[in-house]
Amino acid sequence: MKLRLRYPASPKNASDHAELAVRVAAEEFDTTLDFSPGSLESLDSEIESLREEGLDGEAAAEVLFVFGCYLGEVMVRSLRGSWVPTPRSPLRDLSPWPMVVILPDGSAWDTIGKVYKRLELGDAEFLPAFFHMAARGRRGGAD
Repeated sequence: MKLRLRYPASPKNASDHAELAVRVAAEEFDTTLDFSPGSLESLDSEIESLREEGLDGEAAAEVLFVFGCYLGEVMVRSLRGSWVPTPRSPLRDLSPWPMVVILPDGSAWDTIGKVYKRLELGDAEFLPAFFHMAARGRRGGAD
């Protein structure tokens, strides 16, 4: 399953990438993603199914990118976060991705990197736990 990025990988387009994740979930997984924190369980399951198929980060790169944008957009909408270019964030020396989410408390969260880790490392990287850690104001989202 390949998904070509239809928009530049920038904070300005993160919500558009997240909308693509909604479409992929509906078309490929018959799952509804509604930008609620509860929908992260479904997103996590979709990534687990990619893992079970034996896909790696390279084979699923575009899908993982939009899934990471979806995770980030849930944080933006639910936790009043914002997308920022990684070089202008506390994660500038830690994340290779072009954008991260900054929350009102100043913490930065690498949501794209997190979904790649979820695929690579399995359910130890449970996405709802990542969201709840951010919601509780715990710093350190360089995943």
